[in-house]
Amino acid sequence: MIKITPHILKTICRKEDGVAIVEYALVLPVFFAMTVGMFEMGHIYMVNAALEGAVTDSSRTAMTGALPNGYDTRASYIESLVRSSLASVGVTTGITISMKVYDSFANIGKAEPYVDQDGNEQYDVGECFTDVNNNAFWDMDMGSTGLGGEENIMIMKVDVNLPYMTSFMKTVMNGVDHIELSASTAIRNEPFGGVSWEPSNNVICT
Repeated sequence: MIKITPHILKTICRKEDGVAIVEYALVLPVFFAMTVGMFEMGHIYMVNAALEGAVTDSSRTAMTGALPNGYDTRASYIESLVRSSLASVGVTTGITISMKVYDSFANIGKAEPYVDQDGNEQYDVGECFTDVNNNAFWDMDMGSTGLGGEENIMIMKVDVNLPYMTSFMKTVMNGVDHIELSASTAIRNEPFGGVSWEPSNNVICT
């Protein structure tokens, strides 16, 4: 059995062979995590900036009523502008575009009016309601799908399901492999002519 004397112990403590590799092994995981994190955050910020720009620019175009040759509807034209802008930063899938029209800013996000017969402060099947968006169902949001006509209020919302670039982020985020990005805006269409969208006054009691 080897007896460790104070002299031998001091000699061992002074030895620095292999210190660098140990320090490298300790720092490398932290450095790797920071590097991957910066790349991921940069990618997210870039896509988010493109998303917000796409919503802003396309909604400004939508409010003018423009419809270039080659497009059947204004909605398809606006959707192509959004997708084209996101494609410029490599996003071609996981895109959801919604457009809703209202007759005033005050009605944005409001439920369709109904008669609360049992006083429970919520709509129940069979209670009479005004089918504002004319889809034959009571809705928590009275907005109608589409861009509307002149001087209507239009809400555009674009959601992007953006996958992380590395599986490392999936591990860090407890198995979640993507981040949800969203941007929206509200505009009033210009008086470009044509027919404005009008809310329905149809009352349904079934």
